[in-house]
Amino acid sequence: MKKIGIVLLIVCASITVFSQNAPLGKDVVNAFSQKMQNLKSLSAKFTFTLENLKEKITDTHEGDIVVKGKMYDLELMGMESFYDGKTKWQYNKEANEVTISEPKVLEGGFFDDPTKLFKDYEKNFKSKYIGEKVEKGRYIYELELYPIDLKTPYSMLNLKFDKKTLEPVQIKYQGKDGNNYIIKVKVFRSNVPVRDERFNFDPKRHKGIEIIDMR
Repeated sequence: MKKIGIVLLIVCASITVFSQNAPLGKDVVNAFSQKMQNLKSLSAKFTFTLENLKEKITDTHEGDIVVKGKMYDLELMGMESFYDGKTKWQYNKEANEVTISEPKVLEGGFFDDPTKLFKDYEKNFKSKYIGEKVEKGRYIYELELYPIDLKTPYSMLNLKFDKKTLEPVQIKYQGKDGNNYIIKVKVFRSNVPVRDERFNFDPKRHKGIEIIDMR
């Protein structure tokens, strides 16, 4: 549970490198930023990989996420997290246990606040345009993102997104704890219809559930 809170939906041919101040680089950054800010909702299926190069450990899991505004429903590693903009529920299916909190600020990685990257991109990061490449016949733009808040648990994000759709393909977090966290997006859908009730968790629907209320 702690790992999910600390953490964080996203071979090559030739690469053309541009600085962030180059006209093309600025256009690419702005296009992606506008695309993400204009989304009313999104859903994605992805793989999440924990990579520890020192210990030579790689651990990969499947995940699903639905986001609407500041609300989200995230399922990963046997846990499902719900956030309705005020209250956060973290449900452990195997243990039949839910932890309830009302966080004042969500400022960790993708899995603490998945909306931060997608909705507040320009406010929270400085960007560097790396270039355009081809991966598996798909044209990809690549950026490096540096968090403005130096208290974040990661020092840099590498973001790849589709040139045509401007949708994220891969997000790689370079963690300050010596681990890399890689999100590869398998399916991405924009502006999906979703009710606000999706982002609430009702313990009464789970018989025998243990409730840890931290409010």
